[in-house]
Amino acid sequence: MAERVSRQLVYLVYGGKPEYHREAKYSILSALYHSQGTCPRILLYTDDPAQFSDWPVDLVPLDEETLSVWTGPAAYLHRRKAAAIRDALAYADQSIFIDTDTFFLDTPAKLFERLANASWLVDEIEGVWKEYEGDDLHIVLSPYLAEQYGVDQQMLLINSGVLGFQEDASRLMDDTLALIDVMHPMVPKIHIIEQFAVGIAARHLGRPAQARGIVKHYFSGKNYWRHMIAAFFQHHGDAFSFEAVQAVRELPTVKPRPAWWHRLNFHLRSLFLPSQVRSHAKLAYYAVVMVGDPYSQACGRAYAEELRRKAIPQGEDLNAQLWSKVLSDTHRQRLAELLGISGSKP
Repeated sequence: MAERVSRQLVYLVYGGKPEYHREAKYSILSALYHSQGTCPRILLYTDDPAQFSDWPVDLVPLDEETLSVWTGPAAYLHRRKAAAIRDALAYADQSIFIDTDTFFLDTPAKLFERLANASWLVDEIEGVWKEYEGDDLHIVLSPYLAEQYGVDQQMLLINSGVLGFQEDASRLMDDTLALIDVMHPMVPKIHIIEQFAVGIAARHLGRPAQARGIVKHYFSGKNYWRHMIAAFFQHHGDAFSFEAVQAVRELPTVKPRPAWWHRLNFHLRSLFLPSQVRSHAKLAYYAVVMVGDPYSQACGRAYAEELRRKAIPQGEDLNAQLWSKVLSDTHRQRLAELLGISGSKP
């Protein structure tokens, strides 16, 4: 059992996928790098503690029974995040939860400074409830929430990739868990119910502070960042080291783009393509021209993967695709290598 401290950062990693472990490790390294020796305690919940045995974190091992209980009666995986936050509150006066698909741009101490000026802290405010009129989430839940909880259309919707509370939030997180258990069966295809429930439970706290500028949450374009982080650990190893902490400055804080002349060249080559074909051509062209440093190359591989998902019908010749007109013969060969295919057949 972890000892109680004044402040802590909280992470949750489960499921056994290497990319999740790498995400968490890089996020932790970035927190340590920007802290300059003053990082709050890091409390990490995981079902694979051996992955973090040599890391400067306090571990809370999770067994299958706990993970099963935390999914709740509707077996909603993201409920585990709310359960972990609820549990972590017992181990610190103030806890700030950090999603693994993040990295720090500044010292974590600034998160607590922002929290000192607000009742709660989130990754960002994403809008208000009224703006979702017409969506399945709003159609199904709006009448119920208005009647049962008095939720009005001006309720703020938040992203919970970063989440903290100034005062003890035990009851609030209990309410969040109860809301999840009611709402998830009503809209089982909506995966954001966890953060939506937090927003409902915390709506009385007023406008939250936001983590923008301190933490980068790359939920958009995640595959690109995962490729770059994989390149980082391929070079520096998965074990913790002070050298790896300092190496954080190597990884870009914005997604790399092709050089301006490549972007101009693509614009000219694709000028007369239909818009959807043009978007696929852009993926292909960017994939083959992203060369040079390891992180640009990693983005090139991610562009190729996105192209495979969106625009390469199974068994069809690359050269038969309209978007391939923007590629030279050398480009086509490079793309085939990135896709792991021989010749021009996927």
